[in-house]
Amino acid sequence: MHSDDDANSDASSACSERSYSSRNGSIPTYMRQTEDVAEVLNRCASSNWSERKEGLLGLQNLLKNQRTLSRVELKRLCEIFTRMFADPHGKVFSMFLETLVDFIQVHKDDLQDWLFVLLTQLLKKMGADLLGSVQAKVQKALDVTRESFPNDLQFNILMRFTHLFFKWWNLVSFYHEIVLLENIDPDEREDGAKAIFV
Repeated sequence: MHSDDDANSDASSACSERSYSSRNGSIPTYMRQTEDVAEVLNRCASSNWSERKEGLLGLQNLLKNQRTLSRVELKRLCEIFTRMFADPHGKVFSMFLETLVDFIQVHKDDLQDWLFVLLTQLLKKMGADLLGSVQAKVQKALDVTRESFPNDLQFNILMRFTHLFFKWWNLVSFYHEIVLLENIDPDEREDGAKAIFV
């Protein structure tokens, strides 16, 4: 049996760890493991950058433990991630890119409807003026995307993106890897070109 002092001590300890985690940007592992998905998503959607960062840490933990998300959770997270491509806080954006790689690897079979947003946002970021370390994370996310989705679907998206934005300099190396290294059939290339005009 615990005394009131023990209970107060435990509560104080939990509060001080929470305060510590807020100041230092990390959540103790045992706390991250007990968070439910709704709480993690709420943090990811927060207007406060440190809460968004905590949400991403919690999400990384869930994904690394192979916790799959429901269709509703996936839809909400895709909406949150679409906004995070424009996150103004450098630390949050960097952590977002790391989390994005885990997210793609766990849920690639469920993300084909979001692939246009994912691929075009990554290509836009490749053309942006970013720190070298952040640029490397964008490249890694782009590589994982290329490896995770059907080539013909990616090609169709690239053709639409090219038509809409004419960002040739961002597409050259990515296009080269898909078409030449991944050996897309000529018929699939024609289908992608036709999709532009449909």
